[in-house]
Amino acid sequence: MDEQVLYPALAILCAAVALNLKLTMSALRAARSTSTSTSTPASALAPGKQAPAVPARQLSGRTPLQLAGAGQAWALVFLSTQCPKCREKLPDIDLVLKAAEDTGLAMWLVSEEPGWRLRAFLHGRRLLERTAMVSRQDYIRLNPNKASPAYLFLNHEQVVEAGGFIGDSDWLALCSQLTQEDADCEQAA
Repeated sequence: MDEQVLYPALAILCAAVALNLKLTMSALRAARSTSTSTSTPASALAPGKQAPAVPARQLSGRTPLQLAGAGQAWALVFLSTQCPKCREKLPDIDLVLKAAEDTGLAMWLVSEEPGWRLRAFLHGRRLLERTAMVSRQDYIRLNPNKASPAYLFLNHEQVVEAGGFIGDSDWLALCSQLTQEDADCEQAA
């Protein structure tokens, strides 16, 4: 066989084997990722269930914090930087965050995404200071379906009160309650 044909044929064969190996490994990683996310049932954080306390760190200051700790009511928000609907919700969430701070509700955006991406997504927003970074495993413990834009409301005993998509009836009820309490506080002052 001629060398001018043999070497290019071997090079093409090696490239095909390398590509096949890369695709196989990617498929294996994707399968493992899917099995990890489905190992936690979607009903794991249904109303009335105890939520896990999750270690996190604050995005802006890298300060360690404990999400969903007992003794504090929590509103955990789940957004994706790749979600157009999440971007549309940012102004409303900033308003709710202001009211939550005034009433003592701990409201945090919970994310597993890279910090640089979150900083660009939240640039100039109050929510940037209230963003908690968690591991992928802990994110899935809190948001098994990886839903966004979504929320989880926890009472002071870490029991789930409600969860769903931002804009649903429970979210709107919280917004109404917070803005009413905020207005009551302004009138009393």
